Order: sequence, then C-alpha cells, then structure tokens
Amino acid sequence: MKNKERAAKLFAALAITGITLSGCGSTIDSDAVFATLDDTTITMGVANFTAKYQQANYDSFYTAYFGEDMWEKDLYGNGSTLAQDVKRDVADSLENMYLLKAHMAEYHVELSKEEEAAIEKAADTFLADNSKEAIKQVGGENKEDILEVLRLYTIQSKMRKSIEDSADVEVTDEEAAQRSFSYVVISTTGKYDEESNLVEYTEEEKAQLRDKAVDIAEAEDFEKAVTDAGYTVSKESYGSAEDTDSSLNKEVLEAADGLKEGDISGVVETENGYYVLRLDSEHDKEASEEKKEEILSQKKSDYYEDVLSGWRDEAKWEINGKEWDKVTFKDRFTAKADPEDTEAPAEEEGLDATEGVELK
Repeated sequence: MKNKERAAKLFAALAITGITLSGCGSTIDSDAVFATLDDTTITMGVANFTAKYQQANYDSFYTAYFGEDMWEKDLYGNGSTLAQDVKRDVADSLENMYLLKAHMAEYHVELSKEEEAAIEKAADTFLADNSKEAIKQVGGENKEDILEVLRLYTIQSKMRKSIEDSADVEVTDEEAAQRSFSYVVISTTGKYDEESNLVEYTEEEKAQLRDKAVDIAEAEDFEKAVTDAGYTVSKESYGSAEDTDSSLNKEVLEAADGLKEGDISGVVETENGYYVLRLDSEHDKEASEEKKEEILSQKKSDYYEDVLSGWRDEAKWEINGKEWDKVTFKDRFTAKADPEDTEAPAEEEGLDATEGVELK
C-alpha cells in the first residue's frame, strides 16, 4: 500500500459509539514523560493512545476466544499476563519508531505534503466521528498525539522500505533451487466415531491402509490411483531434505531426494501416515523464482532488523515506569469489524486492524 493511502486509512474508520464508562475515564497525564530516547522525549499521550488502540484490536479479535479476563491470563506461557506482553510490545514498537524517526535524514526520508494532508484528514475524521467521552477513554483528546502516532507509523513504513532497499544482499540460483513433487498421504492417526471422538486404528486396519498405499505406488497412473482410492493429490516444492521450513517430515523429503523426474516412490512410512510421492520436476523454475523472492525478502528484513538493533545498542532508552504503570486495559472494546477483515492484530502495525470500535 502506498504510504499516503496507508496514512489516510489509519483511524479514518474508527468510530467509538455507544460508550459506557466503567470508571472516570482516562487518568493519564498526556504531557507526562513516557520515555526518553537520547535527547528526545516521548509523551504519555502518544504511548497511551498507541496502547489503547492496540487494546481495541486485541479486544475485538481475541475476546471471543479467550474471554473477558484474557488480559490477566498468561496466554503465551511465558510467565507474564497478556497486558504485560502487549504493553512491552507497544513500548518496543515506540522505541523502534522513534529510532527510525531519528535516522530519517540518513535515508533521505521525509513526509510529503500529501502524506501530511492525509494524516491530518484521518485525525480530523476520527475526532469528528466520536463523542468527547469516547475520545477521552481511548486517550485521543489531544489531536497532536493522534497526528504523532500516524506520522510514526508512516515514517516506519517508509524507513523500512528505504533501509531494505539499501541492503547489499543477493540470492544465488543454487540457494533458491527448488524441486517439486506430488504426493498422497494416508493418515494412520485414527478415525472419528459418531460422537466425534478420535479412535485409533487397529493394527489390522493400519495394514489395510498400507495395502492401499502399495497399490497407489505400483499403479501406472498415479493421480488416477489416488483419486480412485478416495484421496487427494497434494503438491510440494522444496530445496533439499535439510529444509527446515517444510511442513513435511524429513523422511518424506529424503524419499523425494532419491527420485528422478517422473519416478514414483515406494511407500514412505512416518509416525502419522503412509506417503507415496511422484517427482514432477528436478528444477521447478517457477517455484525457484518464488523461493528466490522469498529468500531475498527475508534477507532484506534481517538487514532491517540488524540496522535497528545497532541503533538500539547505541541509543539511551529509558521508560518512566511510574507513568507507564498507569496504563491499564480494564475497559473493554468491541469492534464493528469489516466482515472481510479476519486478520489478527499485527504486533507493530496493528493500527489498520480495527474498523469501528466501541467501549462496553
């Protein structure tokens, strides 16, 4: 998405209506210091608004799955509550964004007049579409806080692109080379009874399933044999049996490594099923090009993270814990979501995710 289009979208559709406050609203001093990055001061207004908007994203997507008390739960099994996890992510995100802002000149990045206008319009729309009480509850009373958050996310997007574009990385043909094969898997984990309980196969039943796999492996027409047996042919591309990003077992990839184009394997037995493979291409050009783009993208992303990490090591970042502790997620948000939007909130760029929010 173009930066000015992204800026225009952020907050523009956020409509906080039908608000019922469970307390006295926000008690945050928006002018108080949230953190300092070297000589730069970040206010609580910016930090609180970012956190509360992220809360809205999480509330709207996850409450149905984890319940109203999810913020007090250790959802990730890391010994901290979801509230602590999200606040830590928000703080890390703000540190990164202010680092990026501080280094804009090095990458000749600036906000255009069109982007500034789009940001201004998005903030005005947000303020016009919501009641004063609702805006206060979400921490958006100060328009400059909203504008600053919008600028930060727009700068982040532009800086990431500039940094990644400057990365001196390449991907060789050998590095990206992909083989491709068709396969069928006959599961041996069990079957479901009438009450939807998983029942393990008996040894006799497993033997019968293996016989089906043998018949497929020995058939002249692989795809017809799979279909006739009531199964589906799947496709897979891979580099070698050492691939760690493949969803298939190593035994399956090792079997594929031993095939020439057009060959059909014998039955490959794994812990969860019987596989039969047919190697379709020893060098899949299309899959190799896609893999090259994937590796290149990952290398650029790694470079971006390395640059940020280096800046973090050089900078002095201090959080005002006394003020940051005042930000809580006790009031709940619900979202009037776009029915086509089913994505979970992003860790750093989640400000697109909520489309119309209300407190209850």
